[in-house]
Amino acid sequence: MTHVSDNGTRIWYEVTGDGPPLVLTGGWGLLDAQWHGVRPLLAKEFKCIDWNTRGCGKSDRGWPGGFPLDRWVDDLAVVLDHLGYDGGENKVHLWATSTGSMLAIRFAARYPERVASLITFPMFVVAPASRQKAATYLALAENFGYQALARFTQWIGCADQYVYGAKGDEIAKFEAGVFAENFSIAAISKIMDAYYTCDLSADVAKLTMPVMLYMGSSGQNGADKLKPAVDSFLDLCPSAELKIMPNLGGTYLMVEEPETAAPPVIEWVKRHS
Repeated sequence: MTHVSDNGTRIWYEVTGDGPPLVLTGGWGLLDAQWHGVRPLLAKEFKCIDWNTRGCGKSDRGWPGGFPLDRWVDDLAVVLDHLGYDGGENKVHLWATSTGSMLAIRFAARYPERVASLITFPMFVVAPASRQKAATYLALAENFGYQALARFTQWIGCADQYVYGAKGDEIAKFEAGVFAENFSIAAISKIMDAYYTCDLSADVAKLTMPVMLYMGSSGQNGADKLKPAVDSFLDLCPSAELKIMPNLGGTYLMVEEPETAAPPVIEWVKRHS
């Protein structure tokens, strides 16, 4: 495994393929595994850069204190500095979903000179109902383990047509295994603290690079349910393009149907490279 050290803390990253650089940032639980199906398709066209924040996944797990979102944004800067993507002629494209969107939005707002384009899910401000979900994540994991947590997150992320069928069962089983590898149950509350107390409205309003708001239409995280969040994002960033994939999960479209989810991203990155 490849790591870059930041004052002794190792941040994991992996580079696959060749071409314009595309940084992939998944949600808090799946991390790089969120892209396992779509990555081989993207790597035929782009240099895909996967990474894990400190405290999670294949990066060092030490928790000397709470990790605010900006600490994790700094971790991405450390990885990109190491790879030579420091702006100017060396910009990157960002594709993020779920809570990973908050990392990407914050990074793009702080370092616009380093970002060629941004593809994101409209998670940028956390409402009280979402904070209640975070409490549910912790309660499920502490009382019933990774499998129960995966059942809940699969219900949130998947399209309605997949939630109760064989594909939903397959995704939940996949998630449970990935969760066990990516974080300890004791760490969930600290992970939630980093994401579920944020309001990045001001950051969205600062975005100057080309932005695509990309999501599936269906499920608890689908565009049909999150229309207020979509509308708010577009009000703050009116130049953003909205791309909604019908009948796919809001944040799991790349897991459910990678062959369908990849082409709009490939076209977008090529257009803005």
